[in-house]
Amino acid sequence: MKSIRIAIVALLYTGILISCVDIWNREPDCKVSTKVSRSSLTFSGNGGEEFVEVNPKPYYLIEEVQIGKVGEDGYMYEERATEGYSTANYSVRKLEDGRLAVRTNTYYGETPFKFKVIVKGGDCSKTINCTINP
Repeated sequence: MKSIRIAIVALLYTGILISCVDIWNREPDCKVSTKVSRSSLTFSGNGGEEFVEVNPKPYYLIEEVQIGKVGEDGYMYEERATEGYSTANYSVRKLEDGRLAVRTNTYYGETPFKFKVIVKGGDCSKTINCTINP
């Protein structure tokens, strides 16, 4: 009976040890991370343009496009890989030299307008938080 208990304890110990080693050796999903020179941008209401260095190259932009409404308050979005896109308030595009350009138009709102630019150059994407102040 005593040898059965020792065997059970040994098996439990071995199982826990193997689990810990698997967690320790697990490779991260993000081997090559996307790096941006600025993680947030602020613009005046008069409009403007800012440039961001992105590495590694080549990279692409991820545009979130609204494709439908869910319930009363929610919306469904689709992500699309693109070289550039624009809205009524701003435009985002890749330049020939590899930089990212974010340009805002004149903003007439009374509260700050916030938007995100999602860039993917490696295994993981990076978000640049942008604000247009009135």
